[in-house]
Amino acid sequence: MGMSVQLEEANTSGDEGGGDGAESVIAEINITPLTDVFLVLLIIFMVTSTAMIDAQVASQTGMKVVLPKANAAGPVSKKRTDPVLTIMKNGDLYLFTKKVDPKNLEAEIRKALTDVGSDTLLMRVDQAVITGSTVEIMSIGKKAGATHIAILTAKGDGN
Repeated sequence: MGMSVQLEEANTSGDEGGGDGAESVIAEINITPLTDVFLVLLIIFMVTSTAMIDAQVASQTGMKVVLPKANAAGPVSKKRTDPVLTIMKNGDLYLFTKKVDPKNLEAEIRKALTDVGSDTLLMRVDQAVITGSTVEIMSIGKKAGATHIAILTAKGDGN
């Protein structure tokens, strides 16, 4: 039970196909739209990854402040989970990115230290904050259980 099929070319005039009598199919893929799509996806990926990194840094460090400059400050060995307390120039306190009431500061610091299993409190203090306020908050941190307190600074200009 065989079946045979014979195809004959309908166009025998020879005006198309080069006159060789066989039909030829030319299959080409236009990659220009594909390239455009890949470039757009690449740009979207670059923008979103930068935004994600910025958001992650902001979530770890807290609110934006102008840190005091120090030339002789050494690097702080920071674990990824160490609590970061931010003191804004208007007096607002933030533990990571959560605003903290000064009345509950000791309890909040104690909870943050026990949650992450750390004894180090990192402080980001705006350069406009009075030193007395900073020292008072450092003593509250000590009472809350922080045995190491580090004040984060910006790199000095070398003078």
